[in-house]
Amino acid sequence: MGIRGQYKNKRDANEGPIFDELRAYGLSVYPMDRPADALIGFRGASYLVEVKMPKGKLTGPQEAFLETWKGDYTILRTTEEASQFAQMIRGQK
Repeated sequence: MGIRGQYKNKRDANEGPIFDELRAYGLSVYPMDRPADALIGFRGASYLVEVKMPKGKLTGPQEAFLETWKGDYTILRTTEEASQFAQMIRGQK
């Protein structure tokens, strides 16, 4: 299986509203396909964000990535979680 076959390019239905919520807090959002759904930036720091539906699970390749990844990786399922994440990054909580 090639690298393209390891990752699904299907977008979760809640991705747009979650990205909009993050942008509303002044965060940069760069959509990607792998290893996460987006690269989020704020004040020189970068964060990997995976968007999942409320009951969605990580794929096998995503789990394999996380086994060796030593950086930030956040899973967001709702706009409320996105708001909390953005407030944490901005130092408001």
